[in-house]
Amino acid sequence: TAIGHLPWLLQFFLAVLVADLAEYVIHRAFHEVPFLWGFHAIHHSSKALDWIAGSRSHLVDDVVVRAFILVPMMLVFPHNINVAYLFFVTLHATWTHCNFGPTIKWLEPFIIQPRYHHWHHTSQAEAIDKNYAIHFPWIDKLFGTHYLPEDKWPETYGLNNEDIPRGFWAQFVYPFTRKKTA
Repeated sequence: TAIGHLPWLLQFFLAVLVADLAEYVIHRAFHEVPFLWGFHAIHHSSKALDWIAGSRSHLVDDVVVRAFILVPMMLVFPHNINVAYLFFVTLHATWTHCNFGPTIKWLEPFIIQPRYHHWHHTSQAEAIDKNYAIHFPWIDKLFGTHYLPEDKWPETYGLNNEDIPRGFWAQFVYPFTRKKTA
């Protein structure tokens, strides 16, 4: 492909950018389309956020995200770029979900850090349905969904007035059986 002739670092940046733009659209849909929210609510049901909370998700959520991001990426980017992206996204997702306090201030406008993503997971009204991007916070600025108060972390996490059942199978069937909320 033509992309394969570009410098490796530029290819990698383009892969992260394309993935993040696609993820933004998919992620926002999972929040705003009620049927899709039932699947994504599993990920947001953690009342505390740490590195392992990033792995908590519904199978349908994972399959849809991977299908709409990775399959097109495999058609556009060389194999080594896709492997590099998968390595990067695994480390970055783990880091952004962790409860690690120090923030690299000068990087905040350019790459998502834990404090930014924690605001996405809060149950506090001012930040619900904000911060959909997974790598670049300026994408949220572009679409009007950016929220990051100065030097402040969220006080509460989890869902706002929605109960998720306990247990793997109960959570697996939950999106298919949940009642619509007003």
